[in-house]
Amino acid sequence: MTNSGGITIDGVGMQFDGRQGVTALDGIDLDISAGEFVTLVGPSGCGKSTLLRIVSGLLEPTSGHVDVGGKTPNQARRDVDFGFVFQEPALFPWLRVLGNVLLPGRVLGRRNPNKGSGSTEIARELLRDVGLEGFENHYPGQISGGMQQRVALARALSYGPKILLMDEPFGALDEFTRDRLNLQLLDVCNKADSTVLFVTHSIQEAIFLADRVVVLSPRPGSIARIADVPWPKPRALEIRYEPEFAALTGELRGLLTVEDEVESAMNQP
Repeated sequence: MTNSGGITIDGVGMQFDGRQGVTALDGIDLDISAGEFVTLVGPSGCGKSTLLRIVSGLLEPTSGHVDVGGKTPNQARRDVDFGFVFQEPALFPWLRVLGNVLLPGRVLGRRNPNKGSGSTEIARELLRDVGLEGFENHYPGQISGGMQQRVALARALSYGPKILLMDEPFGALDEFTRDRLNLQLLDVCNKADSTVLFVTHSIQEAIFLADRVVVLSPRPGSIARIADVPWPKPRALEIRYEPEFAALTGELRGLLTVEDEVESAMNQP
């Protein structure tokens, strides 16, 4: 059955050829429903970003397949079903904030299908949603790193993609900025009804944002655990201080610690 607006990952493996050969992913099975927010956590080198690139059609898996709303990843990418946000905002420094948000829609010749107003009004509304009203005419070099990342988020949503792929977008930011952006991300994605696949190294961030947290094992990456997150949305930062939140954080952190110890033991001469 087609997972309309969602993502189905079926038996995906990834082998990189080289002098010794590296198996990055092994037997990944995951169904992500339309409108669901799923986070990926795991140790460095476990294949989180590789899996994101496979879903986006930028890499072809060596085994298994991915279905994106009834399409192959390559077809979904050609149809611009994806919005991307990476650790670096990658804004064009010669364009003002508003111009950066408007650029994808103008290049693609595409308006946001979820909104009836014109492209400039859509861009201004998204900038309001991410707390940047009044900064439309600033250049990227005139605003902070956190503000630049908010511009990148607004840009990714400007043309109405069904799916948002995010690769550690807040990893380089300070804790307070990261907290604020987590709240804004949940609000904006809820309004857009986006399906989100989000890579992070932070277990707390993964739990706070997600409907489900997927824990990957050390390389070759496989699914060690899928944890349902029980708190309804919208969420407040204060839930992180609840005993249940701390317990889930400790459980997932303990799982990653065990996985790291197993990998270290296997690598001993």
